[in-house]
Amino acid sequence: MPKNLIEAALFMSSRPMSAEEISKITGVPAQDLHQKLEDLVNEYAGKGIEVVKSPDGWSMRVRPEILPKVAHLTPYSDLRDGHKRTLALVAYKEPVKQSDVVRLQGNKCYAYIKFLIKKGLIKSEKQGRTKILMLTQEFERYFGEEKSRIKEMLETGLKRAGVKEPEEPSVEMPEEKNAEAGEKSEDEKTYSDVDEVIPFSDD
Repeated sequence: MPKNLIEAALFMSSRPMSAEEISKITGVPAQDLHQKLEDLVNEYAGKGIEVVKSPDGWSMRVRPEILPKVAHLTPYSDLRDGHKRTLALVAYKEPVKQSDVVRLQGNKCYAYIKFLIKKGLIKSEKQGRTKILMLTQEFERYFGEEKSRIKEMLETGLKRAGVKEPEEPSVEMPEEKNAEAGEKSEDEKTYSDVDEVIPFSDD
């Protein structure tokens, strides 16, 4: 049963898990955990799914060599439009200051950033009074593409759409007032087409 719990935890987690996390969730003592994880690695050898250890922790994932053939099956149903726009900004501009993303997208993106960090798609590092946002390896696994390829697709798509990045983006007017006035904020004017550009849009 303990090995089954470890397997279930790795399957359900959206990000790599540390040995300490796995031990806490499954109740498997740390001294016994490594051998059970190695047993899982051997059991999944040669299958479409693999159990791997990375610098970020342990995870269960589709093997990289077959991932491109099945990546399109991922629905991304847990990502709302705001999450996608925030993720697209980070992918396009990384490493990017959190304060810059907030200026571009407004204060609502704090919640989006928190969600994306919790999901393991981006990470943050403290720098002065702000944070630096970057993509993670989980981002590439989640979307089945290298981040360099996704950035290239973003750049190409934005150019085709004629979208330009504002030098001094303004978020002075609250989004609610913009909606009442029937007008788009500067962020919306600049990035409203991003869902049609990014490869992980379901619109």
